[in-house]
Amino acid sequence: MIRQLAALLTLGCLVAGTARAAEPFARYRGTVETRDGETLTIRQRTGGSVTMLMNPKTRMFTATEGRLRDIKPESYIGIVAVREGDGPPKPTEVTIFSPSERGFEAGSQPWDTAAGATLTAGWIAEISWQTPRRVVLRYTSGQASFTIPQGTRTTQMGPGEKALLVEGAEVTAFVRTDAAGVIHADLVAVGRQGAVPTL
Repeated sequence: MIRQLAALLTLGCLVAGTARAAEPFARYRGTVETRDGETLTIRQRTGGSVTMLMNPKTRMFTATEGRLRDIKPESYIGIVAVREGDGPPKPTEVTIFSPSERGFEAGSQPWDTAAGATLTAGWIAEISWQTPRRVVLRYTSGQASFTIPQGTRTTQMGPGEKALLVEGAEVTAFVRTDAAGVIHADLVAVGRQGAVPTL
């Protein structure tokens, strides 16, 4: 009986420890307010500020302005789209990734830029050159087609560096919160020359 009780207590401690170690993920969008070494504070678009810690493993992306005509047959892109009524999802933002970032977030998943938004990322399987441009994206679990309206906001995303995190720069930070409540930046995309990351 005592052994059984001890086993149950041990199991309970393990479960509790697992719960405390949970690391919820989030994304914050806004502008750089301050950067002090590895500490980054972002002024959110929704209001208020959030402070996070970076580290040598924090991935850095740079976003620059792009155009739909920059999409090539060999491109790897991400499309944020929102479904309107019973119609197909309408692309609102397009990200063209550099070769070193191909495979980023491959597949389709809910996204937090708008109610009902999704991010679909994959390799170009088909592309039309007419306006509006139609693309078919291929990824491991399948494929998806999109008709991209002319003027859809587009950026090109490539490797970046922390030196670009200057006051006022537009950023999107992918973060996780540890058991102590400390926010850690796993990835930061920073806009160059006024560009706003499309993630």
